[in-house]
Amino acid sequence: MFKWFKKQLDKIGSPTLDWVQVEITTHCNGACIYCPHTLMKNRWTSKQMPIKLFHKLIPFLKYTDMVYLQGWGEPLLNNDIFEMIRICKDQGKCVGFTTNGMLLTEETIRKLVDLELDIIGISLAGTTATTHNRIRKGTDFNKLVSNLELLSKIKAERKTNVPAVHLAYLMLMSNFHELKEILTLAKKVGAKQIVISNLTLIIETKLFSEAIFNDTEEIDYYSSILKEIKDKAAIENIIFDYHGPGIDDASLRCRENILHACVINVEGEVVPCVLIDPVLCENREPGDSNPPCYIFKGQSFPIRGISFGNIRNESLTHIWNKKEYSGFREFFNPNITRSSKQILPETPQCCITCYKRLGA
Repeated sequence: MFKWFKKQLDKIGSPTLDWVQVEITTHCNGACIYCPHTLMKNRWTSKQMPIKLFHKLIPFLKYTDMVYLQGWGEPLLNNDIFEMIRICKDQGKCVGFTTNGMLLTEETIRKLVDLELDIIGISLAGTTATTHNRIRKGTDFNKLVSNLELLSKIKAERKTNVPAVHLAYLMLMSNFHELKEILTLAKKVGAKQIVISNLTLIIETKLFSEAIFNDTEEIDYYSSILKEIKDKAAIENIIFDYHGPGIDDASLRCRENILHACVINVEGEVVPCVLIDPVLCENREPGDSNPPCYIFKGQSFPIRGISFGNIRNESLTHIWNKKEYSGFREFFNPNITRSSKQILPETPQCCITCYKRLGA
């Protein structure tokens, strides 16, 4: 009787989410020059989400139509990923993940097509091998393109449009010039959507100058080029979405959609976004009690993780409706008007020094 009553209460207060992002691994076979996995490599904590924990998600899938299997790792390194996709598809969900593409063998591609995976995002940091391979070390641009061409061929054989290919391009000072060829690349590999993002988690000082938004004198130039590409993409019926390139200190336009989505990390912790994923805070030198740091506007700040609960022992409804979590989300409610003097005092502590909050 108690369990039945608890289930009824859970249904009454269950959230409706745009998506649930699930971190199924923190292992990675890449060594991107900007990634905390690389920059903290001597102390990085590599973990897999066990299938037993993933099964605990099944009751919560009713809250959303979209499940994205992504976090601080390469999803294809979790051997249970195909079973995880099958579980979500059996529940009628749209499923996707982002990959560096190195593990897209013919066998893997055929499995993903058979499972009717909806979206496969491809991480890029250039449109030439020279630039991409320099930034995303441990990956190979030419192999990636070849794998995507094989995916297109297999999709054509099966007469299917899924998985849809989305290109995820990290925009840096040193690779911005190569964006002019992104539409040519998209057409070559059959991508119908391109997402351009900023470098927002800066672990080392030397990477500060790579962030486009720090080149304030050229923001208009970057904006004009991005708009030009967007207009050309529309003609080709390709979605071209970009963040920034500038930032706004008074902005409350967090790019992580925390009002209508959440992240469940590799340990089952429910967090608002990957930038405050507790796994980032675990990575410290042996015997060092201080958390690792990142750079914001030229200053160093400790990375602070946050969790509002764990699906191992709580329902997602209960976690979502907690006073602390509701209060956190309420700050980003677009229907609440705040003066510039109110913004910083009322901003959640972990978001004050975050470029995502500033629109990056």
